[in-house]
Amino acid sequence: MKDVWVVKYGEHTIRIVNTWTNVKLFVDGVLQDEQVGLHFTSRLFGKVKNAKGDYEDIKVSIGCYFCEMQCRIFVGDRLLYTTELQWNG
Repeated sequence: MKDVWVVKYGEHTIRIVNTWTNVKLFVDGVLQDEQVGLHFTSRLFGKVKNAKGDYEDIKVSIGCYFCEMQCRIFVGDRLLYTTELQWNG
């Protein structure tokens, strides 16, 4: 199993790679957080610069829901991406 989610934020690319043995958060190709081992839920944290040049927190939540992997990506306090919208769209 391998799930990859890629989201654009301004000029930046946020990428999450989830496999059976680890989950990783990349921003512009640079690894910012990683969890190793088998997990049914994961939280990852990172930082990204906004258009003003200030750093904003990235929070990623991944979980298994009815045998489907779901991913939510937040920048600051704003939901940037969720797989639920992708499935309903």
